[in-house]
Amino acid sequence: MILLLISSCAAAPPEPPRVADHTVDPGFVHGTDQGDVDRLAATAVTDVQDYWAAQFPAVFGKPWRNLDGGFFSVDTNGSGTAPPCSADVRDLEGNAYYCATVDAIAWDRAALLPVLREHYGDAAVVVVLAHELGHAVQQRAGIGADAAPVRLEAMADCFSGSYVRSVVDGRSARLRVDAEQLDRALRAITLFRDPVSTNSTDAHGTAFERVTAFQDGFANGPRRCTEVTETPMAGLPPDGPNAPLDQALRTDGISQYFSDLVAQHGARWTPPAVDLDRTALARVHADIGDQAVTTLLAAKYARAANAELGRPTTGEQTMCLTGAYTAAQPGLSQGDLDEAVSVVLDSDDIARPLTGFDRISAFRSGVLGGATACR
Repeated sequence: MILLLISSCAAAPPEPPRVADHTVDPGFVHGTDQGDVDRLAATAVTDVQDYWAAQFPAVFGKPWRNLDGGFFSVDTNGSGTAPPCSADVRDLEGNAYYCATVDAIAWDRAALLPVLREHYGDAAVVVVLAHELGHAVQQRAGIGADAAPVRLEAMADCFSGSYVRSVVDGRSARLRVDAEQLDRALRAITLFRDPVSTNSTDAHGTAFERVTAFQDGFANGPRRCTEVTETPMAGLPPDGPNAPLDQALRTDGISQYFSDLVAQHGARWTPPAVDLDRTALARVHADIGDQAVTTLLAAKYARAANAELGRPTTGEQTMCLTGAYTAAQPGLSQGDLDEAVSVVLDSDDIARPLTGFDRISAFRSGVLGGATACR
């Protein structure tokens, strides 16, 4: 199940090109209004099932079976029939979910899919529905009886990533996703979460855990997804209070970390001159949080450290060292890490010319592998 949480501060960026080259008639979808939203959803779920028809036998050693219970489109502003696993149409508001008891998927065509399209583009709809079909993959593979809900959600994100990679690589007969669309869909992953499952009420992963699982599937394919686990960062405390802006702007701890790092490699550290745009950083602090400000400052110091070490000062190395610093901070919380993920994904100036997707990938390498992973 997906519950969409849209930031009140998020402005809708310009609409990217549509992802569907060839759409599918949504007539097979229960309750469809035959509109454009359901046409995109029908195209996505058809394409994802075709992907699993090819991949499932190779990964699990048995044929794929399309969903027995079908697909349900619900107008949660209306008074229609509730879909499976819901007592009332309003139970689905802002949601999409897989209902294991009848092997069906339902989505809100009024308050979920149109909002995803407006804020994050068509690719976000594809990612969400591929995630739900990931749960159907688990059901068919017999995965889940003893698995923690958070692992099941991570696995579904991983399966979604493996499918999206096939689209990005041009292997879909119906859909196309470019780098800009992929970045927008990844932003949606960082902002929607699943507080209530059809099987459990346990938490279902932070933004960092979700993008990690998605990118793992994207990079390594569906077979790797069966082995997905939480990262060590899942053990961080949930969150703490937002530090005041003046405290977030302090760089003594950042400078000390990179001074020690450079010294370990026999080089001399010269702290960079950092021009602080206090007005812009105040907006980041208000919109995202204190750790977002710290992350932007750390990236500048990471760039300077790479220069001292004779390494490239833009791109992967800078983002990787920024991640390494982030993970090394005392008192880091899951909320802090998610703030860092958000600003790394959104800030195009932080490590040009990387896409947001590649910035996150390099940042994760540093978080999980430390500075030694950034060579």
